[in-house]
Amino acid sequence: MPASALRSKEFRASVHQEGSWGATKPTEEFDHVMDLHAVHGKDDEFLIEWTCDDLDLVEHIGIWTEDGKLTDYDGVMSLPKEAAELLREHGIEVGDEFL
Repeated sequence: MPASALRSKEFRASVHQEGSWGATKPTEEFDHVMDLHAVHGKDDEFLIEWTCDDLDLVEHIGIWTEDGKLTDYDGVMSLPKEAAELLREHGIEVGDEFL
């Protein structure tokens, strides 16, 4: 886990791209890492850095909370279940509407 990360999650999963145009079919499985970081000076903002070295993939997911509950995210079309798990492991409540 990077020194600045609050929490990390390692997992193996297939990859597909998703956009307003639709989604590609999942590929074979690869190793991934998600690191949760606090946004400096903000108690209710976080950042997930999602990496997959095999695919040279780096995605950033902005996370906004209020009273310990997820209120919004940005950077990906759909919040990956692994990101929701990472947030829950850190004590952030993730409602069903985000899954």
